[in-house]
Amino acid sequence: MYYFLKLSPILLILLLPHLAKAEAKVEPKVDVKAQTQPQESTPEGEESEPEEVKPCEGKTLKSKFTVNANGTVTDKKAKLMWMQCSIGQSGPDCSGTGETFTYEHALQQAKIINETGFANFKDWHVPTLKELTSMVDLTCGQPVLNTTAFPNVPKGWFWTSSPHNSNVYYAWMVYYEHAKHHTDVKYGTNYVRLV
Repeated sequence: MYYFLKLSPILLILLLPHLAKAEAKVEPKVDVKAQTQPQESTPEGEESEPEEVKPCEGKTLKSKFTVNANGTVTDKKAKLMWMQCSIGQSGPDCSGTGETFTYEHALQQAKIINETGFANFKDWHVPTLKELTSMVDLTCGQPVLNTTAFPNVPKGWFWTSSPHNSNVYYAWMVYYEHAKHHTDVKYGTNYVRLV
């Protein structure tokens, strides 16, 4: 037995080149499913056209929202009326760049707009967390918001009027790219859409 243990490292060294050749001859596994899937092809020299990006109507356009001619959107289920654009944007396509505000300035913006009114209403306010999350449509991609009713949504957080329960320096906000909500310090700047 002792003699065999002494020889086994020598045998291993002698057999190692033969084992390496045997491994090299083993053919790689082929994924049969991948080969049976039909593949789209484009004629040689032509580039494939990018998919047209369409607004997300989700399930909510007809059942939940009515787009009004005065720059507002009525949420029939939540019984709320929204400004179609975030503050800083205008027109039926919400063109322009949305403005960002601190929490206190966001509340102040609602007061300023109510002095003259918007769409013949003077009771606009920064929405609560419950109101702002009621707009979310999870059947849509990014943003998770009906972009036919609310076009050109700025990418970023939107303030709510809901303060954090235990910290007076924080308030809640919503991010429509991923349907997230979180708190931020009130001196941070975020977008605003009034209700």
